[in-house]
Amino acid sequence: MDLVIRNGISDITGAPLEIGIVGDVISAVAAGGLPSGAREIDAEGRMISPPFVESHFHLENAYLWDGHINQSGTLGEAIDLYARVKHDLTVEDIVERSGRVIRSAVANGVLWLRSHVDIDHIAKLSILDGVAAAREAYKDIIDIQLVAFPQLGMARNPEAVAMMWQAMENGCDLVGGMPHGERNMDDAARHIEIAFEIAQTYNADVDMHIDETDAPYWHSLELLAEKTLETGWQGRVCAGHCCAMSAWDDRLAERVIDKVQRAGIHIIPNPPINLMLEGRGHSHPKPRGIARIKELLEAGVNVACGQDDVQNMFYPFGKMDPLEVALITAHAAHLGAPGEIQAAFDMPRYNAAKLWPLPDYGIRAGAEANLVVLDARSAVEALRRQPDRRYVIRKGRVLAETRTQVNWH
Repeated sequence: MDLVIRNGISDITGAPLEIGIVGDVISAVAAGGLPSGAREIDAEGRMISPPFVESHFHLENAYLWDGHINQSGTLGEAIDLYARVKHDLTVEDIVERSGRVIRSAVANGVLWLRSHVDIDHIAKLSILDGVAAAREAYKDIIDIQLVAFPQLGMARNPEAVAMMWQAMENGCDLVGGMPHGERNMDDAARHIEIAFEIAQTYNADVDMHIDETDAPYWHSLELLAEKTLETGWQGRVCAGHCCAMSAWDDRLAERVIDKVQRAGIHIIPNPPINLMLEGRGHSHPKPRGIARIKELLEAGVNVACGQDDVQNMFYPFGKMDPLEVALITAHAAHLGAPGEIQAAFDMPRYNAAKLWPLPDYGIRAGAEANLVVLDARSAVEALRRQPDRRYVIRKGRVLAETRTQVNWH
């Protein structure tokens, strides 16, 4: 064997685990006793997990905080600030900033990342050029999917629609959308219809920003679920944010969640960002714009979670660590019982792998050798401590090692 990891524990059962790797494939999984390898890693009782998946991010505007600070803290001001500068972003600048955030993500065990790319009449395809260059530059350490994202609307913006078709010809993998950014629900329906026309033409999956607002008027998630069922796109559609769900009455929420479940829509809340942006205009009691995560899980909906932004006009914080995002998600959604903590831990792992999708994801003989040795012994310890990713392994190759040392005096 080329690599053997000894003295680990299973991320699922906590049982003793050893893994043997030949080339880029897991060749053996056992409780112990594997033959020697050309290289050996002693996990020292740590958890061995499949790597993390970043389900919802924007590479091109990472680290744009300096000089573009959002004084009101609202989503509207953030979008306006970004609209003023996006046209001037160069390929070189996007690659440099994307590279910084990609390296942080990989060091934290992220080997797959989905990035939404602004496609509109302002930037045209210039941002796509930069992010596609970043994807190419880092293809040896991470797989990146690009989503064509019409943040400034499509229903009354034919130039943006034309740009979306061009984006799919020039490197985008999925069709995005933001129907609540339109003027009303009728325009939102048209927005979704256009996106599905493009998706069906290219046989592409759909991943939209949905109802990122605390206004209960917006329920474009329901329109998305209905269109998914109508087109037979079940299992191929993701809805990010879904903040307005927190403002709906229970009757509407139950109706929409049922449709979401039947449509097989994957939900990707982004609690760090939405806790920061939503509810700014309200007096107390103040809504916080978090999707009904518990109800979705109880209904059998696949729920992941996403970082969305790192230090820009939308969000001043973030360290590209899925465990931090999962911990904040657990707080926001009241996920504190053992099974709920496990669900939060699985959101950026097994749950996120379903929406990519990654059929070869997991620890088993014959699977691609993608692994993280995590300095934790349980889900609650992983979320509570957000510990070192001692080893990050992609296709049998050790990409990163992290060891934090405290010296007492």
